[in-house]
Amino acid sequence: MGDGRVVTLAGHFDIHVDRPAAELWTPHASAYVVTDRETPSASLFALICDPQMPPRIDVLEALRGKRLEGMLVPAIWGIVEWPLAARRCFAIVYDRPGGGPLAPAAGGAAPVSEDDLVRTVLPPLASSLGQLSAAGATHRAIRADNFHYRDSARRVAVLGDCCSTPPGLAQPLLYETIESALANPWARGDGTAADDLYALGVSMVVLLLGCNPAAELPDDQLLLEKMNRGSYAALVGNERLPSSMVEPVRGLLTDDVRERWTVQDLELWLHGRRLSPKQPALQRRATRAFEFNGESHLTARTLAHALTRKPAAAPQALRSPEFETWLHRSLSDPERSKLVGSALAEGHDVGALGQEEVLTARAAIALDPAAPLRYKGASVAIDAFGSALAGAFRGHLSLAAVAEAVVARLPVFWLSSQSVMRPELVPLHKVFERMRIQLEDRRPGFGPERVAYENCRTLHCLSPLIEAHYVLDPGDVLRAMEASLEQRPAEEPQIDRHLAGFLGARFKLAKVEWLDEIGSADPGLRALGTLKMLASLQSASGPRSARHTAIRLARQLPATLQRFHNRARRKTLLEELPRLAEKGSLTELLALVDGAAERQRDSLGFAAAAREWARIERELGHLRVDGPRRPQRAALLGAQMAAGAAMFLAWAAALGLVVTVS
Repeated sequence: MGDGRVVTLAGHFDIHVDRPAAELWTPHASAYVVTDRETPSASLFALICDPQMPPRIDVLEALRGKRLEGMLVPAIWGIVEWPLAARRCFAIVYDRPGGGPLAPAAGGAAPVSEDDLVRTVLPPLASSLGQLSAAGATHRAIRADNFHYRDSARRVAVLGDCCSTPPGLAQPLLYETIESALANPWARGDGTAADDLYALGVSMVVLLLGCNPAAELPDDQLLLEKMNRGSYAALVGNERLPSSMVEPVRGLLTDDVRERWTVQDLELWLHGRRLSPKQPALQRRATRAFEFNGESHLTARTLAHALTRKPAAAPQALRSPEFETWLHRSLSDPERSKLVGSALAEGHDVGALGQEEVLTARAAIALDPAAPLRYKGASVAIDAFGSALAGAFRGHLSLAAVAEAVVARLPVFWLSSQSVMRPELVPLHKVFERMRIQLEDRRPGFGPERVAYENCRTLHCLSPLIEAHYVLDPGDVLRAMEASLEQRPAEEPQIDRHLAGFLGARFKLAKVEWLDEIGSADPGLRALGTLKMLASLQSASGPRSARHTAIRLARQLPATLQRFHNRARRKTLLEELPRLAEKGSLTELLALVDGAAERQRDSLGFAAAAREWARIERELGHLRVDGPRRPQRAALLGAQMAAGAAMFLAWAAALGLVVTVS
């Protein structure tokens, strides 16, 4: 709601459309001043999220009601009519930090002093990250330009928004671990607290230096530098950090997650306890390089990366005797050798999918089990398939590649390749099996659309008819459809694959038989399935009247009424359609065209008519069978009648003679 200059959220938070807060804009959300009518003195701002980006509502819920000194906590969130986009958008309201950013996104900031970092940034942040982790959530947006001073005196720094985009999507590759940097930005996943702590380590380097030390390196080159030299060496290099800051930075940038500092390690350091220096734990290096595609590789990780970037040449290299020799003798990693052997031996049973691509993907998993799953150019973290499909429907990944990877059971192979299984990953075996079954089912209400809406719960319905209404809950589908049809006189109500998948995933009352009818080639059955689904939505969530939907849908229902056999009844029902459609009651419309009593009456009448028809047909059949024999039967009958008449006459004559003699 609003008057054009103000949009109201939750009844009393007024978002001022004409008052942008430019310093608080993020890569994928614009910021505007907010006034709380109930607390006018509060200083607030709202982020208006890019409608292409599913927000992290689960993290918003985890942050609800928390008091975090080192992190912005949302006050309220929801969907608003946003006039600048002429559509509905997701909005998040935060307390507005009053001291400005620590490091502007445009760069050119002065270095943050060691004292400021240790006094104003790290203590509140460490405490907040600990509480966030305890709530089962991650930030995934820790970067130098996302820090702000909470107050004008600049005594406390806070982290900014982490909920307006999928996790890690807004992060430059610089801030991501090697594993996360290998994934598509849409498919980096929630990760763990260790990912946040790595990003904090990078942020500390950038803030202390006042610049990005790897600004001149392209992302691909920076990633290879991290792989070959380790993150600390790749980022810090010859730069001079304050000597007292080397220990925490090195601990936070350790690439081996088992050795990386935890929140507790950071808090101990802040309280003066010095920990054992962390030495970079580099990947196992082979005694000699393996040559692939003109490049030399000494580690399994860099080779896996190269194989997935050149998948056409990979299978030949993987089957070569040189690779086997390098793997067993030069790399000398028995566990890795066993995994690779399993990947190559079992990678052939993939049905209709390309064996070569699956073979390459499995080999890459075996060579680098911690990396994301990589297949046909799609690179997806194991916990990010829902957001990956959301990104694929927006054109940011290959939809076919993501779906095929699941059907080929590559996620299951990834899970089986982990030397240590994190507890939160254990349930994923069943999740991926369910995803595979649904992806192989091409009926409306299943397929990749169903999987996306089930596994990315913050993805709004992308059906073109209602997409601009930002529908997250099935109870809002009919209202959105009604509003769209009111604005589009030529549009017909239909349940396309996106809406069918959305309802199949989130509308508990949806029935498979309705979805089957919606996918029918018979127009009458398709219209009936659509009416059943929409009538159920109206009955469950309203609105009481859906006049525009009912009138348009009534145009499709004459084909449905052809199921009635009684012509007079069919005519009566057709005459009733417009009257009920005007009322906007889809449930009454459904009762008219598919009511049990009407169908039973029609069926009984038809059955009686069928029996009568069968009786008449039998009699006609007898007549048809007797036709050729009728002349013979007539001659025989005539002869019999003549003989009988002669006998009667003879008897009568004899009787007369007897009477005369007497």
